[in-house]
Amino acid sequence: MILKLLLLSILSFLILPFDVFSQNFDAEVVKYDRVCEVTTGKLVTTNYITIQINNRFGDSYAEISLPYSKINKLSDVDAYIEDMNGKRIRDLKKSDITDKSAISNISLYEDDFSKDFELKHNVYPYKVIYTYKVTSKPFIEIADWSPAAFRLIPTRSAHLKVTLPKNYPYNRFEKNLVEPCRIDSSATNINLQWSGSYLNPIKSEIYSQYKNILPNVIVVPLNFDYGVEGSTKSWEAYGLWQHNLLKGLDILPDTEKDKIKSLIEGKTDKREIVRILYHYMQDQTRYINVSIGIGGLKPYPASYVAENKYGDCKALSNYMMSLLNVAGIESFYTKINAGEQPESVNKGFVCEQFNHIILGVPINKDTIWLENTDNTNPFGYIGPFIQNREALLVNSSHSKLIHIPALKKEDILNTKKLTFDIALKGTSKVTLNVTYRGEDFETFNSVHSELNNEEKDKYIRDYMPFDNYEVMNWDLKKLNRDTTLIELNATLNLNKLINPLGGEFYFSLYPCRLPRFTLPANRSLPVELPFPICSTDSLIYILPTGFDLKTVLSPIMLNTKYGNYSLTSSVSKGKISFIKKFELFSGSYSLDQYPDFYSFIQTIKDIDQKKIIIKPLI
Repeated sequence: MILKLLLLSILSFLILPFDVFSQNFDAEVVKYDRVCEVTTGKLVTTNYITIQINNRFGDSYAEISLPYSKINKLSDVDAYIEDMNGKRIRDLKKSDITDKSAISNISLYEDDFSKDFELKHNVYPYKVIYTYKVTSKPFIEIADWSPAAFRLIPTRSAHLKVTLPKNYPYNRFEKNLVEPCRIDSSATNINLQWSGSYLNPIKSEIYSQYKNILPNVIVVPLNFDYGVEGSTKSWEAYGLWQHNLLKGLDILPDTEKDKIKSLIEGKTDKREIVRILYHYMQDQTRYINVSIGIGGLKPYPASYVAENKYGDCKALSNYMMSLLNVAGIESFYTKINAGEQPESVNKGFVCEQFNHIILGVPINKDTIWLENTDNTNPFGYIGPFIQNREALLVNSSHSKLIHIPALKKEDILNTKKLTFDIALKGTSKVTLNVTYRGEDFETFNSVHSELNNEEKDKYIRDYMPFDNYEVMNWDLKKLNRDTTLIELNATLNLNKLINPLGGEFYFSLYPCRLPRFTLPANRSLPVELPFPICSTDSLIYILPTGFDLKTVLSPIMLNTKYGNYSLTSSVSKGKISFIKKFELFSGSYSLDQYPDFYSFIQTIKDIDQKKIIIKPLI
């Protein structure tokens, strides 16, 4: 269904006049061609790109950054500006190019660099045309190409050509393409060619995975030599390559081994030993990206981390695995694609589909999953960043894809108790007691552990979910380093809680915290909820002296395929209590289902806007 809609969108754009098409975008890619040629153990990739800048808001696309590294060498950079009549306006000069290291703010040093330049003109529209070549040796991938050169602007015409030596073994994967691969060969080579376009750019939407519907071509060698020999024949073979790449990297200094033995002396419970060593790793090291060596896929040795006290996810996971080796506990280097919105692993096509490393530690019939880059992470905690996705567990020739467990309702349930002491005039006092789990736990865990008192105070005062309030006091409480929940207690003075209505007064219920989904008419991607979203709110309203409840709310119960909601209330002398329970189920919901899904969310919002009326006692 999605692919059909995408293809129809492309066809509708094809019949638009060019000037109408151009007016819809600040910039657009007129031509995007890539040629990949494998020859004598190296890969040469040449890119030809023409970008049309339609107005000053599109000038950012005239700022070009070309990445390269010691493995992927950049050459033959050429660029110029052309007007709409094809006249060459300005050529790129060597002095226009800035060569810099692509070090991020969490990196110590990297092998990654970029050549940056900009070619801008003051008469619109104009075209920026540039070409460059990347020579890769070694290489693990021949092409990973989509006609979408940039996600937010269209590509009118795109081509990929892959040239391989005759009888060169390879694997290829294609999805969402209008035209099939064209194959021709000569006496010495085989040529694979694809054509495509990207005429309906995809905008980001909450809880969506736009990459699933992008056209894509991936070509990989069946056999490769990348640090050590490897193969994409199967996940077992690919995992064996990663296993061999790790060989010899688990050596620790004798002083470190002695320290480990002293920490676990007398301990027999394996889970407790793992916990002790995990805490030791957290306390002794910090995360810093060190992307050098074999394309960022080979970690620094455990001895390097032991000496320098830092490393990236690969190095820290390898170091943690080495600590466990000293204790005689087996663990497994595990490759995942991390992120709060999981990307599907193409199980049937073996290639590098991962961006992060964690460690799996089997204990009896359970597996402890260790995230090794966060010094404040609870032991064995599976958070939104790594939960509910496929991963490659590296175990020599027995490597395999496994599934990281999904977060359950009890893992992410937020509970709130709010007591409102209503004042008819001036400010009302609000006492807030919240227990955070899941994403909110991670946010406040970072606030608790990483910010100083002044920064914490500012964050919490700005965070409160009210308008026109003053925080009188607050307390953020975490019981111990391995707890997966954190408590926030606060007292506030709140203005305008209650509004006059003749001789009566009214207020609205404290609303559920709901994701901001767009109207069905504006939604273009399916909903992908990687974990449930749920909360329980206990709301207590202490009425002003001499007032009683006029509004009578019947119990509300909504049970749908998308989630559940309930609202109950009780009245005692001078007090009204409400309990709201909300749960949005994890899962995938199609565009056909989205109107009903959105209706469920909107119904809850409508309930939250109901007015609670109080009246004077007669």
